[in-house]
Amino acid sequence: MPADNLSQAKDLVNQYVKLISDQKALQSQIDSLKQTIAKFSEESNMKHLKSGNMLLKVFQGERTVFPKVDQPGRREVMDIMYKSQEYKHSVTFDIVKLGLAFDKNQLSPELKEKLKPFVKQEPFIRVTIGKISYD
Repeated sequence: MPADNLSQAKDLVNQYVKLISDQKALQSQIDSLKQTIAKFSEESNMKHLKSGNMLLKVFQGERTVFPKVDQPGRREVMDIMYKSQEYKHSVTFDIVKLGLAFDKNQLSPELKEKLKPFVKQEPFIRVTIGKISYD
Protein backbone atom coordinates (compact mmCIF):
# COMPACT_ATOMS: atom_id res chain seq x y z
CA MET A 1 0.00 0.00 0.00
CA PRO A 2 1.39 3.43 -0.86
CA ALA A 3 2.44 5.65 2.03
CA ASP A 4 -0.38 8.05 1.11
CA ASN A 5 -2.96 5.28 1.61
CA LEU A 6 -1.44 4.28 4.94
CA SER A 7 -1.56 7.87 6.13
CA GLN A 8 -5.18 8.25 4.97
CA ALA A 9 -6.17 4.93 6.63
CA LYS A 10 -4.55 6.03 9.90
CA ASP A 11 -6.38 9.37 9.73
CA LEU A 12 -9.74 7.66 9.05
CA VAL A 13 -9.24 5.26 11.95
CA ASN A 14 -8.30 8.10 14.30
CA GLN A 15 -11.32 10.17 13.25
CA TYR A 16 -13.64 7.21 13.70
CA VAL A 17 -12.26 6.28 17.12
CA LYS A 18 -12.55 9.91 18.28
CA LEU A 19 -16.15 10.18 17.07
CA ILE A 20 -17.11 6.91 18.78
CA SER A 21 -15.52 8.16 21.99
CA ASP A 22 -17.34 11.49 21.67
CA GLN A 23 -20.57 9.64 20.95
CA LYS A 24 -20.26 7.59 24.14
CA ALA A 25 -19.61 10.74 26.20
CA LEU A 26 -22.54 12.54 24.59
CA GLN A 27 -24.83 9.54 25.08
CA SER A 28 -23.91 9.50 28.76
CA GLN A 29 -24.81 13.20 29.02
CA ILE A 30 -28.07 12.63 27.11
CA ASP A 31 -29.01 9.72 29.39
CA SER A 32 -28.30 11.82 32.47
CA LEU A 33 -30.33 14.74 31.14
CA LYS A 34 -33.15 12.37 30.20
CA GLN A 35 -33.29 11.23 33.85
CA THR A 36 -33.37 14.86 34.98
CA ILE A 37 -36.15 15.67 32.48
CA ALA A 38 -38.15 12.64 33.61
CA LYS A 39 -37.81 13.60 37.27
CA PHE A 40 -38.81 17.21 36.54
CA SER A 41 -41.75 16.04 34.43
CA GLU A 42 -43.00 13.77 37.20
CA GLU A 43 -42.52 16.29 40.02
CA SER A 44 -44.14 19.14 38.10
CA ASN A 45 -46.80 16.92 36.51
CA MET A 46 -45.84 18.31 33.09
CA LYS A 47 -45.67 15.82 30.23
CA HIS A 48 -45.06 18.50 27.58
CA LEU A 49 -42.13 20.87 28.00
CA LYS A 50 -41.86 23.86 25.67
CA SER A 51 -39.09 26.27 24.78
CA GLY A 52 -39.69 28.66 21.91
CA ASN A 53 -40.99 26.57 19.06
CA MET A 54 -39.60 23.28 20.43
CA LEU A 55 -41.66 20.75 22.34
CA LEU A 56 -40.49 17.78 24.40
CA LYS A 57 -43.02 15.05 25.15
CA VAL A 58 -42.11 12.87 28.10
CA PHE A 59 -43.45 9.32 28.43
CA GLN A 60 -42.66 7.15 31.45
CA GLY A 61 -43.87 3.78 32.57
CA GLU A 62 -42.99 0.14 32.94
CA ARG A 63 -42.35 -2.40 30.21
CA THR A 64 -41.85 -6.14 30.25
CA VAL A 65 -38.35 -7.45 29.67
CA PHE A 66 -36.99 -10.98 29.43
CA PRO A 67 -33.49 -12.33 30.07
CA LYS A 68 -30.88 -11.08 27.62
CA VAL A 69 -28.51 -13.46 25.80
CA ASP A 70 -26.00 -13.71 28.64
CA GLN A 71 -28.52 -13.83 31.49
CA PRO A 72 -29.89 -16.85 33.35
CA GLY A 73 -33.25 -18.09 32.08
CA ARG A 74 -32.69 -17.02 28.46
CA ARG A 75 -32.45 -20.61 27.15
CA GLU A 76 -35.61 -21.62 29.03
CA VAL A 77 -37.56 -18.67 27.58
CA MET A 78 -36.37 -19.60 24.07
CA ASP A 79 -37.41 -23.23 24.57
CA ILE A 80 -40.85 -22.20 25.85
CA MET A 81 -41.34 -19.92 22.84
CA TYR A 82 -40.21 -22.47 20.25
CA LYS A 83 -42.45 -25.17 21.73
CA SER A 84 -45.42 -22.80 21.82
CA GLN A 85 -45.53 -22.20 18.07
CA GLU A 86 -46.27 -18.55 18.92
CA TYR A 87 -42.77 -17.39 18.10
CA LYS A 88 -44.10 -15.20 15.27
CA HIS A 89 -43.86 -12.51 17.95
CA SER A 90 -40.12 -13.02 18.02
CA VAL A 91 -39.14 -14.76 14.79
CA THR A 92 -35.41 -14.29 15.35
CA PHE A 93 -36.05 -14.50 19.04
CA ASP A 94 -36.20 -10.81 19.60
CA ILE A 95 -36.82 -10.35 23.32
CA VAL A 96 -37.85 -6.73 22.82
CA LYS A 97 -40.65 -7.80 20.46
CA LEU A 98 -41.56 -10.60 22.85
CA GLY A 99 -41.85 -8.08 25.70
CA LEU A 100 -44.08 -5.86 23.57
CA ALA A 101 -46.26 -8.81 22.57
CA PHE A 102 -46.52 -9.75 26.25
CA ASP A 103 -47.52 -6.20 27.21
CA LYS A 104 -50.10 -5.97 24.41
CA ASN A 105 -51.68 -9.33 25.37
CA GLN A 106 -50.83 -10.84 21.98
CA LEU A 107 -49.72 -14.13 23.56
CA SER A 108 -52.03 -16.90 24.64
CA PRO A 109 -52.84 -17.02 28.37
CA GLU A 110 -51.13 -20.43 28.59
CA LEU A 111 -47.91 -19.08 27.07
CA LYS A 112 -47.98 -15.97 29.25
CA GLU A 113 -48.30 -18.19 32.31
CA LYS A 114 -45.24 -20.23 31.27
CA LEU A 115 -43.21 -17.06 30.69
CA LYS A 116 -44.21 -15.35 33.96
CA PRO A 117 -41.29 -16.69 36.02
CA PHE A 118 -38.91 -14.90 33.64
CA VAL A 119 -40.75 -11.58 33.48
CA LYS A 120 -39.25 -8.45 34.97
CA GLN A 121 -40.62 -4.95 34.87
CA GLU A 122 -38.19 -2.18 34.13
CA PRO A 123 -38.84 1.52 33.91
CA PHE A 124 -38.54 3.31 30.63
CA ILE A 125 -38.36 6.93 29.65
CA ARG A 126 -39.02 8.12 26.13
CA VAL A 127 -38.56 11.75 25.20
CA THR A 128 -39.56 13.00 21.77
CA ILE A 129 -38.82 16.39 20.33
CA GLY A 130 -40.53 18.31 17.59
CA LYS A 131 -41.19 21.76 16.32
CA ILE A 132 -44.43 23.50 17.17
CA SER A 133 -46.26 24.75 14.12
CA TYR A 134 -48.28 27.90 14.60
CA ASP A 135 -49.91 27.79 11.15
